[in-house]
Amino acid sequence: MNKTGQLSQRFRHAIEQGHLRAGDRMPSLRKVCQDHKISITTAQRAYAELERLGLIASLPRSGFRVLARAAPSPLTMDGDGSDVSIEHLTAALPMPWGCPYINPALINTTPLNRALARALGDYRYALAGQTSTGYEGLRRELALRYLAQGVELDGEELLVTCGAMEALSLAIRAVARLAGNAAMLVLTPAFPALFDLLEQLGIAVRTLATPPGQALDLERLDQLLVQHRPAAILAMANFQHPTGLTMSDADKQALLTLADRHRVPIIEDDTYRELYFGENAPLPLKAYDRHGSVLHCASFSKSLAPGYRVGWIAAGRYRDSIIGLKLCSSLSTPLPSQLALARLLAGGQHEDMLSLLRGRLQANWHALSQQLAAQLPSGSRLATPQGGYFLWLELPPGMDCRRLLPQAMQMGMHYAPGSLFFRDSEPRQHALRLNFSYYDPLQQREGAASLAALLSA
Repeated sequence: MNKTGQLSQRFRHAIEQGHLRAGDRMPSLRKVCQDHKISITTAQRAYAELERLGLIASLPRSGFRVLARAAPSPLTMDGDGSDVSIEHLTAALPMPWGCPYINPALINTTPLNRALARALGDYRYALAGQTSTGYEGLRRELALRYLAQGVELDGEELLVTCGAMEALSLAIRAVARLAGNAAMLVLTPAFPALFDLLEQLGIAVRTLATPPGQALDLERLDQLLVQHRPAAILAMANFQHPTGLTMSDADKQALLTLADRHRVPIIEDDTYRELYFGENAPLPLKAYDRHGSVLHCASFSKSLAPGYRVGWIAAGRYRDSIIGLKLCSSLSTPLPSQLALARLLAGGQHEDMLSLLRGRLQANWHALSQQLAAQLPSGSRLATPQGGYFLWLELPPGMDCRRLLPQAMQMGMHYAPGSLFFRDSEPRQHALRLNFSYYDPLQQREGAASLAALLSA
């Protein structure tokens, strides 16, 4: 390829990748010649080719600018939906009810924005105390919040991480290395990213299904612990993703007692606990931990501060191992976001933010569940979430939600098929998860009715 073709291809790639966007000014011909060591004739020919392709245009006294391109068509899926993954379930559609993230439109970001602006005034001084364990001010505020909720944390076991996913990754790696056993027991259903993480770390997955509304099968759990001797149990005891259900206090205590008897630690994902619909947040498994055997992971990414990527882990007796792994991975968590959250918590504005968010989520859930319940086929079951923003729906056995997903996406909506949340021999093809944080009771009633009609076909 000659120099003209190479140059036009480079700019074409930059435009297609979004590095150069509609309205951006292209480099002047003189600068192109200087940067790429080419003649003015070569530069002119390359720009002429980009004009011919409709990518740029020459404007009077403005040089060359990038032209707007046709908007991409709405996200759709080919085939029968059998190869669906979480990457298909983005917020690109009008009714993205399969999306795993909370709808940012429900969150009042003004208090956090103000906290960030004010916190940056402390940035220079906070840098001097920056450590791998996290900003001391945030760790203190988190410990005080747990204390107010009836949870006592020991000493320095609380570490700040880059979101809950890093906390989970550090916990999994720490217990696997110390146990010398590359297998873990997951209480299912569980969110798909956890299975992906375990696979990337080369850890075998054993599962124990916990059907919605049923007590934990302690006898079967005991058998699995004896049979597989896993390095840890991974559990989401509060507002389980995807069902939104909470383990009873009796089951929480029994789970921890059984795990301690087998000397198996528990990695607890408590990301959704602040999104409770009752009067108070339920206690985490960590509240019953007396031996440092619960590695408690959480964040504000699903509530106060999506995108800030601030999480934490109360690592118990695994604290030293976690610190070592943190140093070798991300070294430390970005400081500005920690400063903002620490100031927000210290000022108390977060309580009103969370209360408003819980009310909005509860209203959305109530509206969507009522709309669906009146039109779903006989034998369908809707779980009653106690918090979070997910609604779990089980259709009559024999129905395949994956097969119907491409049709739903053509209608401008999607959902998460139940098979994504299991890794056993009985994929839940007749179940699905809906994200009601994206449901608009005023604008999407017809969409909910269309979904119910599709699932009843």
